[in-house]
Amino acid sequence: MSELIELTKENSILSVTLNRRDKKNALTAAMYTELASIFRDQIADTNAVIFAGGTDFTAGNDLEDFLDNPPTVEDAPVFEFMRALSTCPVPVIAAVDGVAVGIGTTLLLHCDFVYATAKSLFMMPFINLAVVPEFGSSLLLPQRVGHVKAAEMLLLGERFDAQVALEYGIINQICEPDQLIATAQDTAEKLASKPRAALLQSKALMCRDNEPLAQRIDVESKLFSEMVAAPEAQAAIEKILKR
Repeated sequence: MSELIELTKENSILSVTLNRRDKKNALTAAMYTELASIFRDQIADTNAVIFAGGTDFTAGNDLEDFLDNPPTVEDAPVFEFMRALSTCPVPVIAAVDGVAVGIGTTLLLHCDFVYATAKSLFMMPFINLAVVPEFGSSLLLPQRVGHVKAAEMLLLGERFDAQVALEYGIINQICEPDQLIATAQDTAEKLASKPRAALLQSKALMCRDNEPLAQRIDVESKLFSEMVAAPEAQAAIEKILKR
């Protein structure tokens, strides 16, 4: 791993921290390649990932690097990162402070928990750069916040604060700066205590594409039947009965 991305792993929790503070964690093609590898290859024995950036989450793409390495092919580093994060099988917890610009905001739509400080600022300025929204945000954001608010965020490309992000369900909670990582860590520790197979299958169910309700019930029922007969579920049930 490079010095621009710090990794720690403890008790089934992987912490990924951007460390390009002098550039507000602006992301380069090399950093995207590294992040893709992390979210693809470093989570086999984890139950949760904490994704943070210190005093600034990320200013989005490093524009100079972006112009030198435009993502014009399917396997461009930024697209590899998008695929890796959006298919990450374990819960991802984002801890946001300072700026979250462009992909710094759209990636939050692929996280399972998002905590932010009151001074966090969010922005998706793609329209101002004469490009279109990315990372599925043209689909996910209207689903999350409604069409008219998504239009305001994507078609005007203006910044919004943590209170707006909370009101529209982009973040879970506003934290004091000195409690941001502690809050993310607390959630990660709760996830680390959960049965891993059930945790992964539950997230996978939540991430499935829309389907008829009867079909979803059938999928859930099949998995439930398989898992309830497994030793892990039997042990969990017996433990509750002994309380």
